[in-house]
Amino acid sequence: MVQTLNWGPKARLLADSLRESGDIKSQRVYEAVAATPRHLFVPKYFLNAGGVPTLWQERTERDGAEWVDPIYSNTSLVTELGSGKEVGDGWHGVPTSSSTVPSLTARMLDDLGIQPTDTVLDAGLGTGYQAALILKLVDVPSQLVASDIGGTEVARERLESLGYQPRIIEADATSWSWQRQFDKIIFSFGLPYVTHTVRKALAPGGKLIANVFGPLSAGLVLLEAQSDGTLMGRFTKDGGSFMPARRDATPEQSDLSERSEGISDIPIEDFESYHLKFLLSTRFPGLDLQYAVVDGRQVRRLVLPDGRWGEVTYRDGSQARGVYQDQGQGFWDVVEQMWAWWVANSKPTWDHFGLTVGREGQHTLWYHTPDGDSWNVPTAQLG
Repeated sequence: MVQTLNWGPKARLLADSLRESGDIKSQRVYEAVAATPRHLFVPKYFLNAGGVPTLWQERTERDGAEWVDPIYSNTSLVTELGSGKEVGDGWHGVPTSSSTVPSLTARMLDDLGIQPTDTVLDAGLGTGYQAALILKLVDVPSQLVASDIGGTEVARERLESLGYQPRIIEADATSWSWQRQFDKIIFSFGLPYVTHTVRKALAPGGKLIANVFGPLSAGLVLLEAQSDGTLMGRFTKDGGSFMPARRDATPEQSDLSERSEGISDIPIEDFESYHLKFLLSTRFPGLDLQYAVVDGRQVRRLVLPDGRWGEVTYRDGSQARGVYQDQGQGFWDVVEQMWAWWVANSKPTWDHFGLTVGREGQHTLWYHTPDGDSWNVPTAQLG
């Protein structure tokens, strides 16, 4: 069925739906989506069937329409489960790889504006579907270099079945010494920050698009290489979401002997804002938000990779104020300050911010313009 499926009308319907939703703006990206058989890149995937822990149901071509219909819809498809364990009518496991939701891929390709003569780095080859779309946008396959940290052979075979033979490198795109520059770079995994090797790989005037500062709430930033070697650009209106880069480094643990407590003014509902969580993530890389109910009271705990944490407990059902505890060298004071700035500036969204990456690797988040309010992003904490 994989080879004989009449996929053309399905792919064009997917392209039509993405154009109608505004996720595709250019004719070239529309034609790339309409002319690419996504099903060849996801012969097997897992759908979330709910439950705790999550039950994942496997879908293959044997399932007919139940397999193919989600493929040609605007759906992210989990393709690998870490420590996957078969249980009854499904699987338990943690998603480790996926085929990105088509609307996000389309927006990123549109924002990059890939031209037929551009050289492109596809960082995070994955299933190979995004690479196949890029190959529709450039003149010849040799203009594309794709990389992934492992498991590239399957994607290579899928691309070759369509007549494509781009250069594929099995490496960590964030640290590989590229020995060349690219006109466009696209990351399809969460990038903790823009590394020195990535910055150097972007040609002057070139553009890079990536989801940065996750995993709690990553922003999608479009950066352009300046003549002085810095990168600068704005965050897009839509943040998108990618699985974070796989990293082995364990952060050095902080001293947790200093402890404080007090009254927090942060309403519980503000912890649901992707935009506040994004702002906090730029100040505290690797930040995680945990939810709990203790003695009937709602608790929101923020945890850092080095062990520091702070939490607020909302008393007597109140959603406005709570008691916080901080075991992290004044960590919660900074959280309150960032929240107060965000509220005072009418709770700005991703697209009100921009980013500058300096020649020495310093990351500066700025508000509205590079001359506006700004913060240094402490990327050294991420190794």
